[in-house]
Amino acid sequence: MAGFPGLPFEVPGEPPFWYDPWASQPGQLYDWTCSACSLNWLMRATGLITTDDIYGSRESTVYEIGYTQNINPQVGLTNADGSALRAVLNNYGQGSQQSWLDFDTTYAIAQDGPGMCSGAKWYHWVGIRGVSGNALWVANSAPGYKGVYDTLTREQFNALGGFSVVWLV
Repeated sequence: MAGFPGLPFEVPGEPPFWYDPWASQPGQLYDWTCSACSLNWLMRATGLITTDDIYGSRESTVYEIGYTQNINPQVGLTNADGSALRAVLNNYGQGSQQSWLDFDTTYAIAQDGPGMCSGAKWYHWVGIRGVSGNALWVANSAPGYKGVYDTLTREQFNALGGFSVVWLV
């Protein structure tokens, strides 16, 4: 693990896990399930779960997050920092960290492995696949929402933030 100067946490140097950044991310069926879709994508992309029924698996993920206390149709994910998502990862034995980060720090973390993020002004969770040029490469279950498809540029990040970022350790 490598430390970043000025940050009170460590970020991964090399992923200690199997990871497929190309894992599919089909569109979400309900507008409040982006966090469950992102978590489910991350778990499939890292081999924590395997399934041929992505939509059925996403429904299970909603219940693992904690329907209706932690995720529900009225507000989506009830805690913007993603603590309920981290709890599910922890239940699978996968460590993670979370912080509210700027673009440069998120970009550095994304170069080393997958995660998830949500912008406070975006109110939408996406998986982090890695980087694409100068942008974050994301697994977006609602492509086109607020102008973001499969990459999140610095300008979009700054306009849609602050960003809660969850990454694997």
